[in-house]
Amino acid sequence: MRVSRTFLQGAFSPRQWFVTLKEWTVAVKRWAAAISTEASQGGLATATGRQTWMNTFRARSDGVIAIARIVLAIGSLWLTWLDATIRPVRSDFVFWLLVAYLVYAIVAAHFVWKAQVHQVRGTLIRHVIDVATLIALAFLEGRVSGPVFMLMPFVQLTATLNWLWRGALWTGLVGVPILAYLALSNTAWLFRSDVDAAVALSFVLFLLMATLLLTWLGTHQEAVRSELLRLVERTPSASDGRDWPAQAALDYAAQVMRVPRALLIWSDGDEPWTNLAIWQNGTFEARHLSPSAYLPWTPEVLQGASLLIIDAKRSRALIHRGGGRFDRWCGGGSPISPALVAEFSIISAISVQFEVSDVEARLFLLDPPAQTLDDVAMAEIVADRLKTLFEQAILLRRLSDAAALEERIKIGRDIHDGVLQTLAGTALQLQALRSSKPDLDEIDRRLMAIQAMLFEEQRDLRALIRALEPGSRDDHAGDRQLAPRLEALAERLRQQWSIDFRFSLEPEDLQLPAAVIDELARMIAEACANAARHGNARTLKARLCLDAGTVILTVDDDGTGFGFDRRLEHAELESSKVGPRSLRERVATWGGELSIDKVEQWTRITIKIPAHP
Repeated sequence: MRVSRTFLQGAFSPRQWFVTLKEWTVAVKRWAAAISTEASQGGLATATGRQTWMNTFRARSDGVIAIARIVLAIGSLWLTWLDATIRPVRSDFVFWLLVAYLVYAIVAAHFVWKAQVHQVRGTLIRHVIDVATLIALAFLEGRVSGPVFMLMPFVQLTATLNWLWRGALWTGLVGVPILAYLALSNTAWLFRSDVDAAVALSFVLFLLMATLLLTWLGTHQEAVRSELLRLVERTPSASDGRDWPAQAALDYAAQVMRVPRALLIWSDGDEPWTNLAIWQNGTFEARHLSPSAYLPWTPEVLQGASLLIIDAKRSRALIHRGGGRFDRWCGGGSPISPALVAEFSIISAISVQFEVSDVEARLFLLDPPAQTLDDVAMAEIVADRLKTLFEQAILLRRLSDAAALEERIKIGRDIHDGVLQTLAGTALQLQALRSSKPDLDEIDRRLMAIQAMLFEEQRDLRALIRALEPGSRDDHAGDRQLAPRLEALAERLRQQWSIDFRFSLEPEDLQLPAAVIDELARMIAEACANAARHGNARTLKARLCLDAGTVILTVDDDGTGFGFDRRLEHAELESSKVGPRSLRERVATWGGELSIDKVEQWTRITIKIPAHP
């Protein structure tokens, strides 16, 4: 004891010990901060998000720590009871201290298990009590064996679970000096060939190595959590137009992977060029190149493989073929296109490939801050999200094309049922005028009627064109009366086709949305045109009624009909493709039903559509 104290007092003064310990603490802290992604760069993981994540992990580990604390207290009591026969004086104090620690462990476990998951409280207080108990046991026992050696790893592991590398580091800074003091104060000479000295120093070395390894483990764990937080906190934004979402994709990839440069190259089977986009410190540039540009991006044997390029100029790379298995690149040439390497000065990179439909793409994350195999896995997750982004863009294009096609069909249908039918009716009126040879007054009357029809159709055509213009106002809001519109339509149809047209409404003041009225007018006009032109009808009757939110339109004509003498429902008309095609398509577009029947000498068309679009 005297020799060891002389060593401690002679070699270093208490002030020198304090200064040395402080310098070592600062150096270790800087080392841990340098290798910690979260401590060095801040990143996307905000303090709030990190605290939430830490609390979630503590809520999971607190219950296990509480059980381990009770087991540790019981085991320490048992060891102290066994040791009481050898060291009865000191063991008596240690025994009652451990009894109190056992009671505390049970009470702490009760509160931990009773607390709600999202309320993680008292972690620091419990840890302080554990450390204080460790220090008290150390000075009561005066040795590193027994309960002290059992409690020390427990304290350090719980600190690592709760505070990652910070907990492991600071707990080690407390534990190592304590164990070193106990080891040196109870051995005759530091380098003496003595069993007690060897055991004591081995405990110190164990704790020192455990501190280093757990600090690294906590640092790595915090870096992994930071990466996962960046993945879940940020999502790539989809493009609103038809452009490829390359800028959003590269911005997302660069921010998540924390690289200064990112490059995306892709080709589309439907487009005759190669697309390349480069992101560099927030600046984006896109290019359209020839289809053979930079081909092949990678050798054929590396198609679909992820690459960790260590030195592109020396062709040093690792290849991930799936399942966490990496192989060294042993090919004759470069693992990526030499033209890409030369133009963009690629030295190190992470490269992953993804395919969507006919689109084949490869992502290059250039100049990564650390070349690790974990980064390859992160890059593959990022590429999978970019794949979803491109899938959305392709789907948006298809939907846009389908909507454009549907709109073109609708415009063609409106022109067919409007302008073309009016022109056909005008042609019949002019032919009748030529063959009848009326007097000048009759000619003038008929020409004025034809002019009025053309004027009305010209107005409708202008309204249709205005409705197609971007940003046009919606003039179809609100309900309107149907009678005035049908009266004007009936008058025009009588003059256009020289028919007797009558209509009735139930109720007479029926009101419907303007869009529904426009559609009903087109359906009536088309039904009249078919009956007059193809069925030689001269008398038509239209009836409109409202029944439980459904508009029912019935059109009867005395023409020759459609060639069948039984009722055909909508499904049969659709499957057999018979009846008026334009009416079938209009009714189907509105989610309605069309039926055709022969009622005595009349051909009856019945249309049912929703009263509100």
